[in-house]
Amino acid sequence: MIRSLMGKVGWLFLCASWILGWGSAWGWTAEEVIDGIQRRYQEVKDLQADFRQETTLPMMDRVNEATGQLFLKIPGKMRWDYTGRQKKSFVINGQTMWFYEPLERQVTITDLSRLPNAHELMSFLTGIGDLKRDFLLEGRGPVQETREGYLVVQLLPKTKPSQWTHLRLVVDPKNFQVVQSAFEGVQGERTVIDYTNIRTHQGLPDELFTFQVPEGVEVLHYPPKEER
Repeated sequence: MIRSLMGKVGWLFLCASWILGWGSAWGWTAEEVIDGIQRRYQEVKDLQADFRQETTLPMMDRVNEATGQLFLKIPGKMRWDYTGRQKKSFVINGQTMWFYEPLERQVTITDLSRLPNAHELMSFLTGIGDLKRDFLLEGRGPVQETREGYLVVQLLPKTKPSQWTHLRLVVDPKNFQVVQSAFEGVQGERTVIDYTNIRTHQGLPDELFTFQVPEGVEVLHYPPKEER
């Protein structure tokens, strides 16, 4: 069940491994890029962006594509609204995550504090963590650069065992904004998300990150609530 759940949230981190054309960004070290990303998090109060996601499931020989909007309010609040045929929403507020599938008429409410290793991924996404503290940095020398001039750094899980093998971030060196994130799971599943039309300091309301369960839907809890 843990692997299934982490697979659902695996879309949050995605793999940049097939970016075309690598060069040497001799002016930047991996630590400098990570420091820049951290400073960016500290400066941004909220963020809104469009995203395009591609998830590869090698065991099922299938590739899923999706689009939608991302909303982030630091610290600790995030919302992903998927559009198109497979509408769904992820809402994170502190230690609670709601996963709503309208077509299934189902909401899963997850207590993130009870999930092993969840703090690593969620701390990065919701802006409450410290990248150097929560992750291991792969490589200490100059970082690689894409043809578009973006910088690429790779992070590894600090806690073992983990449900993921690495996290790659593609970063705009002009402002250290993450424009693509990449996550690879222990079973080979890979997800890539590109972020576009990124807007900061939008004054996003707290109500956006408080999910109201619709009437008539099935509500599941994970981990299951302990019986008294």
